[in-house]
Amino acid sequence: MGKTARRDAGSGALYQRKDGMWCAAITLPDDPATGKRRRKVVSAKTQAKAMQKLRDVRKKLDRTGDLPTSSPTVQQWMQRWLDQVASQRLKPRTLETYRGYVQRYIIPSIGRRRLEQLTPAHVRTMHESITGRGLSSTTALQAHRILAKALTDAVREGRVTRNVATLTDAPRKRVVERQALTVDQAITLLKSVANDPYGPRWALGLLTGMRQGECLGLMREAVDLDEGVITVEWALHRLTWEHGCDPRCKYKSAGWCPHRTATVPDWQESQHVEGALWLLRPKSRRSWRRVVMAPMLHEIMRRHLRSAGDGLVWGTVDPRVDYERWCEALDRAGLPRVPLHSLRHTTATLLYALGVPEQTRMEILGHSSATTTAGYTHVDLTMQRDAMGALSSALSQAHPQLEG
Repeated sequence: MGKTARRDAGSGALYQRKDGMWCAAITLPDDPATGKRRRKVVSAKTQAKAMQKLRDVRKKLDRTGDLPTSSPTVQQWMQRWLDQVASQRLKPRTLETYRGYVQRYIIPSIGRRRLEQLTPAHVRTMHESITGRGLSSTTALQAHRILAKALTDAVREGRVTRNVATLTDAPRKRVVERQALTVDQAITLLKSVANDPYGPRWALGLLTGMRQGECLGLMREAVDLDEGVITVEWALHRLTWEHGCDPRCKYKSAGWCPHRTATVPDWQESQHVEGALWLLRPKSRRSWRRVVMAPMLHEIMRRHLRSAGDGLVWGTVDPRVDYERWCEALDRAGLPRVPLHSLRHTTATLLYALGVPEQTRMEILGHSSATTTAGYTHVDLTMQRDAMGALSSALSQAHPQLEG
């Protein structure tokens, strides 16, 4: 019997196990960490199918340069992705939000699936699992987006060959009308808090559109009364404590752990204030901006800063306390309890009503796109009536017979 021709290096091996299954194995690059040899093994019931799998694996290896020797579950990948990839990109509060979505919505529905076996049908199952619990399609959409980002990185690392989330229609975002104060309500609020020591805080939010964290993180040196400009360069946030000791810590709550930590990425410039409160740079480079003070706000801030010391303009105020004060201010003014973020929507709406150019509105609010600014603008019926009245007047002048 003649000798079997020698296979080319790296072409793969084909053999049959004792149980009758056919296996194909191909050599991979050595493990970069340990230097150990690695192989990728696939199996099939027939020799022909095993050969086809071997050819497919060979193509993937030629294309990516390496292959994983085993496929993690969705749960394993999502945890690794959060800890090693997303944590290097996202701000602490955003990362915390992502973890919540992964734990509550993604893992319970598809966490046990092997990453390489994930299909569009599984992604749809996740959508249905979320909305089936009575949650909104907006929640399902956010979970979908997080999964899509994680799978994009899985493709980059050669864990999977395609991103099935991008092959699946994303849920539609639920249409929710944003709440904003009317002009009359804004005036009522400012009059009501005129003599309140904390009143300048609400004037700042209304007359600049600054976010809650940006208002609370405002430093004395960032307010230039001579130039009449506020520099938005920090935002105050409450971060979530994590255990910094042995996993068997006797304290269930990380907040009580004697070695507790609040993780802030190395790239994230920060300053610790006290407790779980930290100053972080604004959410984007566009949010790091200079805002001109309206004459009314300039006078309000000038008077307030007479008694304010160095450091934070309002002192150290927990965001929760700030929200409670907001509710109290609305109650005293006899106004409905709209969300605190409505101050920002109100600013955007008033600027729009005054005819302020879109680019200027974006600069004031710190938005990176006109679409975002448009989402913050609440066009009420008063503005529509004025517009339609002007239209009617113009048409009546052109066609007198339409009058009356």
